[in-house]
Amino acid sequence: MKRTSLIVILLLAFLFSASAEAAKWLAVGSKDEKQGQIEVDAISIHAAGPGAWRIWHRESHAKPAIADSGAFSFTRLTTLSEFQCDKRLAAVIQRSYTAADGSEVKSESFDRPEVRPVAPDSGLEAVFSYACKNAPKPLAVKVVASPAAAAPAPVIAAPAENKGGKTKKGNEPAPPPPPWSYAGNSGPDKWGSLGTEYANCSLGLRQSPIDIRGTVRADLPPIRFAYRVTPLSISDDGNGIRVDTENAGSMTVDGVAYELQYLQFHRPGEGRINGKAYDMSVDLVHKSKDGQLAVVAVMLEAGKEQGLIRTLWTNLPLEQNKAVNRPEIKIDPGQILPVKRGYYAYLGSLTRPPCTEGVLWLVLKTPMQISKEQLADFTTIYKNIARPVQAVNSRVVKASQ
Repeated sequence: MKRTSLIVILLLAFLFSASAEAAKWLAVGSKDEKQGQIEVDAISIHAAGPGAWRIWHRESHAKPAIADSGAFSFTRLTTLSEFQCDKRLAAVIQRSYTAADGSEVKSESFDRPEVRPVAPDSGLEAVFSYACKNAPKPLAVKVVASPAAAAPAPVIAAPAENKGGKTKKGNEPAPPPPPWSYAGNSGPDKWGSLGTEYANCSLGLRQSPIDIRGTVRADLPPIRFAYRVTPLSISDDGNGIRVDTENAGSMTVDGVAYELQYLQFHRPGEGRINGKAYDMSVDLVHKSKDGQLAVVAVMLEAGKEQGLIRTLWTNLPLEQNKAVNRPEIKIDPGQILPVKRGYYAYLGSLTRPPCTEGVLWLVLKTPMQISKEQLADFTTIYKNIARPVQAVNSRVVKASQ
């Protein structure tokens, strides 16, 4: 790592060291009755690139307001916006609508947000003015532009080459993201300070995993699984075991279909249910057509041998970052699901850097069993690859009937 880059990261770590445990809401005005009371979270300002800053803000209404779509009403709208201060431009990154009883009506995140001018004398202008006025001063050293912390990494085009085979100036590929781990100076409590692209890990207010307690019983729709068998592809990236599941089908909840992307294992289990910890857990990570992420989490506990686990452990990679692809071996992801599929639902994040928020979490209530031998075999590779539980803050966690 270059000395200048190290200095930049250390300075950014200092600037972003404010705790995300509790928001600090400050009123910045109310332009009209329709707009409601406007507040900003003073400790949530963080950089999203050169001249761009993100901040959480909310508008609260004494009486229910109608959404622009006319489909529902709400009393509070909480939004993460990105502002380009020098250009007076704004984009919505995430937003959540809350009803009068505190329950969440709707939540959205945007991978490709629409950028719009900040209208004069609007409620958004009050937020814009506060964010741009109170943003940390630019660093005196040159900083290489980084992607926004809560957004997926952009696709980097291959660098153009001249006749001499050297990379043309101005087309250098972006530097790789900072290395991270589950312990030491690059462990979970340090993720947010490793680089600006990981800032959400410490500044985000909807991080995962959590200890699921005090849930709200709700008439949640059933999760409908439509998985297919898929050729085995398993890898070890140095921080865990991942099983890629190309064309393995989907799950549907509340009318939205999510394609299964991969399985990720954790030891011990990530998250807790009413304070109870589990031996392991597996996350089935999905994505909808519009880019929305959804994770079905299954807790694993010691018991009888599990068939899918036996196949996966038999084919564990001998080398890190070198996938084992066995097209002749077909696996069924549905084998890791319990028969009873009641679940808890909440909005959270990815549990590995960059800790992207706006992820729908569906945590199955019933654990699956794997044998003590299968647990021991995994432990010989990874003893602790689980992020500690994060603050729930004001999130609502719903439980199916």
